[in-house]
Parts: sequence; C-alpha cells; structure tokens
Amino acid sequence: MRAALIVLALACAGCGSARDTATVTTTANKPATAPSLGLRVGVVGPLDVAPVHGVRFVRGRIATMPALPLVVVSAESTKLRDLLAAARRYPTSHYAYVGGSLAGSRQPNVVGVVIHDDEAARLGGFAAGLAADEEGGVSPRVAWVGPEERKLTAAFADGVHDAAPDVTVLRALSADAPAACKEAALAAIGRGAVALMADRGLCAEATVEGAHQQNGVGLRTSDFELVNVPVGMLVHDAQTGVYRGGEDLLFGASTGAIGVAHLDRRISGAAGVRVRTAAQQMANGLRPSG
Repeated sequence: MRAALIVLALACAGCGSARDTATVTTTANKPATAPSLGLRVGVVGPLDVAPVHGVRFVRGRIATMPALPLVVVSAESTKLRDLLAAARRYPTSHYAYVGGSLAGSRQPNVVGVVIHDDEAARLGGFAAGLAADEEGGVSPRVAWVGPEERKLTAAFADGVHDAAPDVTVLRALSADAPAACKEAALAAIGRGAVALMADRGLCAEATVEGAHQQNGVGLRTSDFELVNVPVGMLVHDAQTGVYRGGEDLLFGASTGAIGVAHLDRRISGAAGVRVRTAAQQMANGLRPSG
C-alpha cells in the first residue's frame, strides 16, 4: 500500500494546473459495493507497471482478456476501435487507454490517459543535447527522425538547446514505416548526428536500432513517460471501488508523469543525473537546465 500511496502522491503533484486536468475533469463511477481484496487488473501491451499491494496484474491480449474490474491497455499495441469493441463486450469492466485519446468517444467504461508527449520530447531533447555536447567536435549534431510532427520536433529542439545551445538539430523526415525510419536514421548519422530521437512504436524502435548500429544514442518519447503514475492512480481508485470513464485524463510534468523511464546506456552517468534534475525542474514549472 505504501507504493500505491507514493504513486498517488506523484500523480497529484501540481493538482489544479491549467495544463493537467486529471483531477478536475474526471467522471467517476462507484459501484454499490467496493471490490474484494485481491483486485485483478488486466495489462495489455508493453506497459511496465509497478507492483501494488493487494493487486494481481494479469497480462494478455485485448481479444482474449477476460472480464476484469480494470484493464489498462497500451495505445502503442492496441487500436482504439479494438478497445471500444472489448468494452462493449464486457460492459461491467473498465478500460484505461494509456498513451491515447478517446478521440471523441464517450463510452462510459473507457477512459483515455493522455501524457504530454511534447514534454517527453523536450526532456529527450535535453538528453540528446547533453550527449552531443559531451561528444564535442566542431559542430555537434542531433536529429529527430520519422514522420513530420511539428509540435514534437519543436519541443525536442527546445530541449536540445536548453542543454547545449550550440548543438545543431537536424530533421530526418520519413514515412511511418520501420524500414523508412531506419534509413532516415542512418542518413542522419551520416550527416554527423550523434544522438537520434523518434516518437514511439515501430518507427522509434527502428530509429534506435539504427543509432545503436553506429554506436550512437537512440531515444524515444516513451523513454521519458512514467506510465506508472496514471496507472497507479487508476489502480488505487479501483481498490476503493471508483472507476473513471467517458473522458480523457491529462498527465504531464506537473503531475510527475514526465521523467526518466529508460535512458540509453551510452549516455554518461553525469549526463543522466542532469536529465533527472531537468525532469524535476520541469515538474516545478521551471525551464530545464540540469
């Protein structure tokens, strides 16, 4: 229970913020009776959830997941239409779409869990900028790889220049396909980039693979999203018999959902400390400086 309380405290950091409205726009459904001890929670997709006392996590696919009180689903691995179909099939279960928006759907037993990916991109840019600065050279370079996403690319560039103003940011645009992303990644390295970042999914995996093949740093937005924060909040609420649905909940730096989930091992220990410090600064509404 102590772990759950810690997660809940993180999720509530910065409550009342105009940007993160997880605590002020929530629709909660509370059954007549609270769930019994030993809550079972389904997990679908690549979600690294933290253990919670009194909770048993059950992993599986959305198509074969049994009717459980709460099922948390990664938006990376499951299409929204498939999740909504499962929610209609099991109306007494509650589903959380982690990392994705409901896109206008207001199904009462489904909640979207939206994490500010631009803040994750900015923190990733900070890490990339530090890596390039440590690499040195006459004109250190980093690159954003993948389909054009102006908001994320701009946030990445801001993070790079927060860490190292003199580092050049390249844009290696490509189609949203693994082969195209890897080709763009290798081309960026050929242009001198020592650290690459992409959004998420198969394109990001291919980008990281390309970076590592050339001994470069590879980063993804998901590396800087702490999904345990929103998942922990939803699990804690489920333990008390409260379930959320019919809306999107927003999480970002001010709610503790932006930080270092995974850091490329090619980034030095000193740089890693500065990245974590930058995450704390962002949580406090400050410009990251490490």
